[in-house]
Amino acid sequence: MHLHEDTDGPKPMNSGAIPPEVRTAAQQWFVRLQSAQGGDAQRDAFERWRDADPAHAAAYRAVESVWQRSAAMVQDPALSDVLHRARRLPPEPSLLRSAFPALATAACLMLAVGIGYRLWWMPEQVPAVAHATALGEQRTVQLDDGSTVVLDTQSELQVRYGRRERGLVLQQGQADFQVQADPRRPFVVRVGDATVTATGTQFQVRLAEDASAVTLLEGEVVVAGRGGEGDRVTLQAGERIAILSGGGLGPRERLAETDLASARGWTEGTLVVREWPLARLLAEMNRYTESPLRLADPGLAGLEISGSFKPSDQQSFLLSLEYGWPIEVDRSVPDEIVLRRK
Repeated sequence: MHLHEDTDGPKPMNSGAIPPEVRTAAQQWFVRLQSAQGGDAQRDAFERWRDADPAHAAAYRAVESVWQRSAAMVQDPALSDVLHRARRLPPEPSLLRSAFPALATAACLMLAVGIGYRLWWMPEQVPAVAHATALGEQRTVQLDDGSTVVLDTQSELQVRYGRRERGLVLQQGQADFQVQADPRRPFVVRVGDATVTATGTQFQVRLAEDASAVTLLEGEVVVAGRGGEGDRVTLQAGERIAILSGGGLGPRERLAETDLASARGWTEGTLVVREWPLARLLAEMNRYTESPLRLADPGLAGLEISGSFKPSDQQSFLLSLEYGWPIEVDRSVPDEIVLRRK
């Protein structure tokens, strides 16, 4: 697994981080400067605007880049025809054409730059950005649109934002998504052969070999299985649905308050359980440690455990088991910790 590494220092600003109004202003400044109107006063005003915010400078660089590629752009026959028709003014006499000849050129510049933005600013096929966590690590990732993802231990997520869709793929592990609303560009998480689609909400996805799961904490999401339209469920807050190994969907489940507390708790490093079989609890704790816990007595597997534990603090967890239940901890076995009945 390749881990995403954060580096120090400023990072280049991508298209999703620049507000639409800044992009529009950058286009307008480009047109004004290209039209050669205004002289030094306009150039000074532009430089003040550009230097006022890093997003301004990034947006203007993108406009310049698009314009530099315009020679290649106009080789496209369809696009060339659009530009040709854009240069033709109405047949009626126009005071604008006679009094302001630079405006015709400016209009064509704006059209070309605008088309360039649609073609290159947010391409449909964009490179994926990988985010991953190591064993025992949890990390919060801020996405370009303001959405937030919390990655659990040993999780890997691919993010690919396009013009029409904010696409993500959970490749392993577990993630909590808090999504900024954007009805025009749905937020779609792919997990195996299923998809989870949201506009603005909070939900969790967990990928497992036997059955993955989607848990909705706030808002509404649509979960679609491999079966198409007939295999589609809209979840309401407080519900969970399993995604089976073949891509189908299990029954929708209404969660108890303790299950919701457990779902919210792991994002803060806390495991909240109520009457969990010990075997299940150990399997969950083992996801976070290099020293796995093993039951020496199979009769302990069904022992019910309730409480609130820190997966990152294995020693406190073991002390809780020793003092609260008939369990003895054996640390004499290399590379693992064995639990026996007292």
